Amino acid sequence: MVSVQLMVKVVTCIPAYNEEKTIARVVIEAQKHSDIVIVCDDGSTDYTGVIAEKLGAIVVKHEKNMGYGAALRSLFKKALEYNPEIVITIDADLQHNPKYIPVLVKALEEEKADIVIASRVKGDETPKYRRLAVKTFSKIMGAKISDVQSGFRAYKASILKNIIPDVNGMEASIEILNKALERNYKIVEVPVPFKYKGLETSTLNPLVHGYNIISEILKSRIIRKPLTYLGIPGLVFIVTGLMSGLWVIKRYAEVRQLATGTAIITAILLISGLLLILTAIHIFTIKEYAKLSRVR
Repeated sequence: MVSVQLMVKVVTCIPAYNEEKTIARVVIEAQKHSDIVIVCDDGSTDYTGVIAEKLGAIVVKHEKNMGYGAALRSLFKKALEYNPEIVITIDADLQHNPKYIPVLVKALEEEKADIVIASRVKGDETPKYRRLAVKTFSKIMGAKISDVQSGFRAYKASILKNIIPDVNGMEASIEILNKALERNYKIVEVPVPFKYKGLETSTLNPLVHGYNIISEILKSRIIRKPLTYLGIPGLVFIVTGLMSGLWVIKRYAEVRQLATGTAIITAILLISGLLLILTAIHIFTIKEYAKLSRVR
């Protein structure tokens, strides 16, 4: 693949799956504030890709639907071919208004940030259950970001290679932020109204979606701080197991009768605690080795 030797400022990336009803407006509006617009047609069975291409967008085609994270991965790699300064991501369903792209670009430049997130404005059209879910995810993540699920973002292009998602699903938005936090990138938020009324904004089962997001958050927290999130619970399990074991021994000495149930629980606590601590040490060692390798 030959890299395009063209210096552009803003490239807007749009992941899209069966969005023929809205893709035209999103592309046209995004073109007003971007040098290049790239659409990832993620296995659409309608005319999403055809419409985007006819309107002058660069289209990256997936033969089958691979998911939001896979679409972002393809978009980021394609965007980097154009040597941009800033890369914008925006949804294709009109949930985000492209007219706010300059607001994100301005915040990125004035705040000297690496990532700017368009966070939901209080009182906009976001349904209460979605707002509650976003608030819950943000609290669990614990990164002082109020809207970890917003897909409307501005990125400094120089950091993209370090935050390209590995997962294919919607949890990619969390993975990107975790990778950014690990590298101490500066993340800021700007309030932007989101639109929901009259839009088909998601085809995912909300329970499955929520489970995937929480799993990604917990996984990332464990990887970032294994001694805290695995080591401490492991130590608690072992201490509790030792106390329980001493009680079993004491009771047997007094009445010559083994408390079988408590003894089984004791064994489970001790084994689980030991496994958690060993896993924490293993992950911590791998992380430290990876740091040393990067320094070299």
